[in-house]
Amino acid sequence: MSYAAAFLAVAARHGERIALEREGEVLGTGLALLRPLFDRSAQFLPGDLGLDRQVRVLCMAEAALPFDPLPGYTLVRGEQGVYRVVNVRRVTAGRELVCWRAVLEEVAAG
Repeated sequence: MSYAAAFLAVAARHGERIALEREGEVLGTGLALLRPLFDRSAQFLPGDLGLDRQVRVLCMAEAALPFDPLPGYTLVRGEQGVYRVVNVRRVTAGRELVCWRAVLEEVAAG
């Protein structure tokens, strides 16, 4: 079994379906593991009307998804919300692309 197949088995059991979107167009759908990042930076930052909550999420997504290497242009729509891509990296084992590792930031509703 390849590393990518092993990751897909884990994502199928513990992950969720996501959709990648850019300018309202769906680029692709697939499986991903989304987990909150609490240790990065402050979750509450000064905003126009007081403190705004900034939610960051670690996303491990299947290799078949067409992640854009340029952050900020792609949205990830998951079961719990919509997120903007902050950064994205390839996870490889040798020459095999195992999955994508991305840090996402929740897009404010409304």
